[in-house]
Amino acid sequence: MADTLLIHYRPCDAQQACWSFVDDKGNSTTKLGRGPLTDIGPLAKGRRATVLIDSSCLNLETVQVPSNNRQRQLQAIPFALEDKLAADIEDTHFALGKKQADENIPVITINKQLLEQVLDDFKQAGIFVEYLAADVLALPIEHNNWCVLFDGDSALIKTGRYTGHYCDRDNLPIVLATLLKQAVQQPESILLYHHADDIQATEPLADIDIGLSIRSYEQHPLSVFAQNFTSAQQLNILQGDYTAKREGSALLKPWKTVAALAAGWIILQLIYAGIEGKQLSIKNQQLTAQIENEFKRVNPGTRKFNNMRKRMERKLTELRGGGNDDEQTFLLLLSHASPAISSNKKVSIAAMAYRNKYIDMELQADSLQSLEAIKNQLASIRGIKTVLSTSVEKDKVSGRLRLEKQG
Repeated sequence: MADTLLIHYRPCDAQQACWSFVDDKGNSTTKLGRGPLTDIGPLAKGRRATVLIDSSCLNLETVQVPSNNRQRQLQAIPFALEDKLAADIEDTHFALGKKQADENIPVITINKQLLEQVLDDFKQAGIFVEYLAADVLALPIEHNNWCVLFDGDSALIKTGRYTGHYCDRDNLPIVLATLLKQAVQQPESILLYHHADDIQATEPLADIDIGLSIRSYEQHPLSVFAQNFTSAQQLNILQGDYTAKREGSALLKPWKTVAALAAGWIILQLIYAGIEGKQLSIKNQQLTAQIENEFKRVNPGTRKFNNMRKRMERKLTELRGGGNDDEQTFLLLLSHASPAISSNKKVSIAAMAYRNKYIDMELQADSLQSLEAIKNQLASIRGIKTVLSTSVEKDKVSGRLRLEKQG
């Protein structure tokens, strides 16, 4: 399975995106990179990217809707959340998760104009975004525990699998106290992540009367997000009109008609080929019958029609009296020369002519030594005189070999 290109993105600081390739176990397989999206574009070719967007740009809510029908949920949820949204529902994109065991449906909302701008930024950089999710949902959480992560002056708070919040670091004590007061069940402990250089990380949580587990990260929160990014993917913002689609699939649509016509043409060709093949088969049967009739006419009384060509050639040879002297000389020279030349894989015959009881052969070889070896082998045969002339042009070695009958 190919590694995932994981990107942390803040629209307000687009020139400082952070990225890394992550395997299916959440381990970074490359060093963390930081910079503009244009730096990531060349790395993203052929890859599917998961983008964790800054949670300050969105809202996470849970809603109870009686219906299990997805379309009815999409129709009802915007109106159920209307009082909680700062913007009009017409300007807001709603992404829904699956209904949970407590009948709550997790919902993520984001301004449509902002979402379109973010997607356009990635498109311009040549990055295909398969998942767009809230960074807070990529925080690890176990059992009845909460998780808090400090990233500079901001704080992320994850209170459940699909519930999370964003606030300024200075406001964390007030926000956390409010969330604890509203919680149906108090967390058993809070897991705090902070940068290794942040020596004052625990101060905002000093007055919280809940067990605290502290962990640090070295460079960027992406190293923490990588451990749990598949959980964030479960609530993908790219739904409905914003569902991830590669441009290639859209480009192929106009060609569907052409492809259908081509398929029809191929089928017609196959039908025509079948008809033509049938006609050729009938014609072949007719020709075979004619050949058998002619063979029977030339060979009266014959009952077998196998190997008719060879039998006719043999009969013609008999009628010619076994061949003239020129034919016998040619065959004799060729029978002696063929084994010597064919056994040497580095020499090939380019042309051959027979006249006045000698054979001239145009040979090509990889070296002069190969041609000399052929000549020496033929010279050792009694009754044959060999004459070899050679030439070398660039990397090409050629020779003219004359074989003449002696005696």
